[in-house]
Amino acid sequence: MKLGINSSIWEIGGVNFSDVIDRISRAGFRYVDVLALGSVDPTKMEAKTKKRLIRKFKDSGLVASNMVILPPGNISSSLEEEREKCLAFLKRCAEFQRELGGKQILLGFGGGFLTLKLSRERAWVNSVEFIRDLCEWLSEMRMFLTLELDPFVFHVVNDTTSMARIISDVNMNNLFANVDLGHLAITREPPAALEKLRGKILHVHLSDNNGSIHANYILGKGVTLFPEYIKKLIEMEVDETCSQYGEVGVAAMELGEVGQDIPDPDRYVRESLEYIERNIPELRR
Repeated sequence: MKLGINSSIWEIGGVNFSDVIDRISRAGFRYVDVLALGSVDPTKMEAKTKKRLIRKFKDSGLVASNMVILPPGNISSSLEEEREKCLAFLKRCAEFQRELGGKQILLGFGGGFLTLKLSRERAWVNSVEFIRDLCEWLSEMRMFLTLELDPFVFHVVNDTTSMARIISDVNMNNLFANVDLGHLAITREPPAALEKLRGKILHVHLSDNNGSIHANYILGKGVTLFPEYIKKLIEMEVDETCSQYGEVGVAAMELGEVGQDIPDPDRYVRESLEYIERNIPELRR
């Protein structure tokens, strides 16, 4: 797998996307997960600004490995207008990702969530229908959807078992899993738990935490078993799965959490790279 970086650490640190492109290039990365938030929200970006950023991104030799999207609502909702708002936003982001040259988008927030008035059974059905509709639209653009589990009880997809089940229930050829290794540290799932997703992993996130709080530490500052998870993913031939669909297997560092105060994003990246070089030499930029 190739080592990538999520643009989120600089976005959280208050750096605009044009400067983020420069920093990513200077750090020696090629593969970039773009966070569709703040200065990179395509629904708030002027056409001329978007065109300029797309040109700079490509001219810098960067590859849009994925676009991380946080829907502006609950895709599990029984309110049609809320689901439609989410779907419209995801489509705009997917179009932007395709303009950047990428073929994957990532659906965040654990495939939707429960509320006090929304049962798990109803939320599950709503999420399956929403994800299937999105996948059908993406298939016309020859794009892939990767799901990310969110490791808390109120999310629809909150462990590897629910991830495997929803991929099966949606039953679309362009639906895959993104595996965030830091999330597995919170769900207490060992590397062997990944086996149930064999052949269905198209993307990986490298994040770290203390085992209970979703915090996206500098890599190596928490409890995530990175070497063990990566060894298992290599054994599962994730690179071969990605190649089968014309994609490159990328493990992208995800650092910092929206809302955190991060005065020096470059330090997060530098120290995380030092950890990777010492402990996971299999991942190279």
